[in-house]
Amino acid sequence: MGDDVTVLEQLAAPHLTARQDFSAAFVAMNRIKEVLRVDAHVPVAPLFTLCEQVVASPAYHRQKQAYFLYQAAAEALQLVALRPDPGGRSGDRRRALALLNFGMDLPHEAPRRAMAEALGMLPLAVDKVPVASDPTAEGVSASLDGLPRCDGDWLAGYNIHCVKGWVWQGRSLLAETRSGDMLVVKCLRADEDPRALRRESAWMEYLRGLPEPLERPFHIPRPLVHRQGGLVQAPPDAPPPPDGTALHPKRLAMAFMASSTYFHYPNETEDHRRFNESQVREILSRNAWLLGRLMAMGIAHTAPIPLFHNRAQRHRREDGGRYRWTHAGRLDRWLASCRYPNFGASGLRDFEHFEVVTGRARCRYEIIGSHLISLLLVAGSYFRSKAPDRMGIDASGQPVDTRDLFDRGLMQTMVGDIYRAYYEGFTGEALPADAPIRPVPLVDRMIEEMGVDRHMEEILRVVDQDAMDRPTFTSFLESRGLPRRAALRKAKGQRDIVLMTGPHLGGFNQPISLPELIDFAAAGAARCVAGRFCLEQDRLS
Repeated sequence: MGDDVTVLEQLAAPHLTARQDFSAAFVAMNRIKEVLRVDAHVPVAPLFTLCEQVVASPAYHRQKQAYFLYQAAAEALQLVALRPDPGGRSGDRRRALALLNFGMDLPHEAPRRAMAEALGMLPLAVDKVPVASDPTAEGVSASLDGLPRCDGDWLAGYNIHCVKGWVWQGRSLLAETRSGDMLVVKCLRADEDPRALRRESAWMEYLRGLPEPLERPFHIPRPLVHRQGGLVQAPPDAPPPPDGTALHPKRLAMAFMASSTYFHYPNETEDHRRFNESQVREILSRNAWLLGRLMAMGIAHTAPIPLFHNRAQRHRREDGGRYRWTHAGRLDRWLASCRYPNFGASGLRDFEHFEVVTGRARCRYEIIGSHLISLLLVAGSYFRSKAPDRMGIDASGQPVDTRDLFDRGLMQTMVGDIYRAYYEGFTGEALPADAPIRPVPLVDRMIEEMGVDRHMEEILRVVDQDAMDRPTFTSFLESRGLPRRAALRKAKGQRDIVLMTGPHLGGFNQPISLPELIDFAAAGAARCVAGRFCLEQDRLS
């Protein structure tokens, strides 16, 4: 093929002089990629020219398998971005990154997706020298026998004195203390592994022990631990849990001290608890910063809100029905997912969902995208929470329209606040002033899709019904809004059952109805990673 100096020219030349068929371009791009893998010094000008032509050509956009051509091009550009460039003299890295960024702004989905993934999976320094170690690697399987009761005698050993009786908040028991803080006893669900609560306790201890505190207000609860691993038995004098709350038969729980605002959410529905606009902006941007900063340390909160593709199928799907935004499927019960987010006035919460992701570039890219989606969904739910009863299908059979509840200008500001804060938390630098956020078209589409409840249906397939016993089947239907008598009359396993459980973003087993949200997540995650990558490379130059 000639000497190495002309390798890429020989591979690219046919496509630079005349349009070639898709298969030939795909083969050539992959051969170029392989040359780049083995030769870190081959001149790459022909690659840039070829990539510009491939990305700009409408002939390739129309191909059914276009994504794979753009993926090969993006991976080739990524290899150039990773080549040594002492002092930044050649400019090859900058040009490769510029081309990848350019591809994310194209009107076609295939190049946008490929270029975002290549940027989003650039390696970072934290992958080589982990800042975070997993605090749950050891010590989470202690005995469940002889656990202390969380009663007055046990609490007195911690100098904790409750001034009011227990009240339920979801599956947690709360009690106000003389110090003004709140005692929380988080109970284990019936179908939950006890290690989940022990993980939460371990993460609280780990984060409280960080050598340098985070730069934004973040209240980390203090777990009440003991030599048996941190689990206790729920207080015997507590009132019965709310209907539908199935707890572990041994009443296993963990106890911790939290701020009085620990359960104060940005989208409260009760007037006396609602935050004003500036407060909500601060809460959203601060938690975005915290999520980003912890991600930069290799620590991910994997569920700022629970995101599902389909909750009904979660028990038979390998992925548990959890949402993979890179697949762009419908988003199940988006408004219900936002009702109690795992962040609020005190900062992040539900520490059982923390996980070390050091060295897992794809995982990091997808989690950053999930963070951005979660924050934007909660921002949208703030407007819907003004009138929580306006939801579903009206008396005439039309979807309820709540677009009047949304403030377009405020929502645009929220989107900008969230992304700037996340970027700064993750990279350690302010978002460049010329960064293409473009919140206006995104917000217009968010209001259109999140403000009108077009997608309310969930289908309980026969195969999912067959996996349930009769009591579980009845309980499931009740949890979806059917009166008990109607749920008891429903025949099981005969036909699919349509339930009105939305609003969802997209029809059942259909794509998401708000693809602009997916585009924002992809580009936003990619630019966060690329921004940190560039800063790290500049420091090394």
